[in-house]
Amino acid sequence: MTDKAIQLFKNKYQCCGCNACEMVCGKKAITMIEDEYGFRFPQIDTDKCVGCGSCLKVCCINNEAELRKPETVYAASYKNKDISAKSASGGIFAALAKQVLTEGGIVFGSAYTEQFDVEVVPIEKIEDLPRLQGSKYVQSDINDTFLQVRTDLKNGRKVLFSGTPCQIAGLRLFLRKPYDNLFTIDLVCHGVPSPFFFKKNLTFLEKEYGDHVVDFKFRAKKKSGWRSYVKYVFNQRKPIWDFLGKNYYTHAFHLGYFNRASCYTCDFSRSERVGDITLSDFWGAEKHCRSLKKARKWGFNLVMCNTPQGRSLYETVLKYVESMECPVEWAIQGDVRLRHTEQRPGMRDKAYKLLSEKGYAYMS
Repeated sequence: MTDKAIQLFKNKYQCCGCNACEMVCGKKAITMIEDEYGFRFPQIDTDKCVGCGSCLKVCCINNEAELRKPETVYAASYKNKDISAKSASGGIFAALAKQVLTEGGIVFGSAYTEQFDVEVVPIEKIEDLPRLQGSKYVQSDINDTFLQVRTDLKNGRKVLFSGTPCQIAGLRLFLRKPYDNLFTIDLVCHGVPSPFFFKKNLTFLEKEYGDHVVDFKFRAKKKSGWRSYVKYVFNQRKPIWDFLGKNYYTHAFHLGYFNRASCYTCDFSRSERVGDITLSDFWGAEKHCRSLKKARKWGFNLVMCNTPQGRSLYETVLKYVESMECPVEWAIQGDVRLRHTEQRPGMRDKAYKLLSEKGYAYMS
């Protein structure tokens, strides 16, 4: 116990929920607690806290992350269309993950639980890869995966960890030193919406269609190719295909209504990146290169290799992908999130108020 209380953050803009502070605490004095909208924030038990300050040293908002300019930039897609069909864009994450798994490594990424919580989980088998594929526009819970990553790295295993830039920054600060067997992928992030709102959306859909939702795909692909589709999979009735943005939750996601407060002041929305590799959709690339117009039908990735380590991993999958080197300016021009963070919309507070007073069905 310490007489001087540690303050991890002064307001909700100063916490991204990466869990690094909880995992680094040797006294287990920190617990992540959900607020009224499902976002997790650390709470310190002052009876257990000894005031060592380890939690402050791993906070990616209070500490400057090491950011790097991309060394090389590519427009790329996985040649294996059976696997890339399950991906949101070009399937490059699947190609990289499959390579690491084939070498006996372990891959960490976001997956749904049976209750539709989104959690970062490890996989060790290629057949489990579909769990990590596809966009999940909900903040994922890290749980204790940083501890698992550290153990795997010390045991000499090759580790691939994919997440939002703040999660990658938190992991690097938690580990305190570089590892030759760690490879990180950061995503060009639009912001992380509330798990609470996502659950409200699922409840609404089940009432609307009279059946239990068993899967929710934010960026689904039809046999005709890539489009901005959402797919609702039910227990008994046929799946429903909808356009991304028509459903109120996905509409609000694009406008940033339900994002975590820290997303509106995010310091990672820039072209300098924290991961070894950055992945995203390569928006606008076909404006500069006509050959990419045809590739857009099936989707292709923006791949930014930001470190020699990232480039070395990407080179191991080159024979499995269609890849074209591009100027980084194409990527920056095509995506505002590589230039600056998106502002907090005026509708955000109203959206929360309407949910509280009128309910989700009224908003939909």
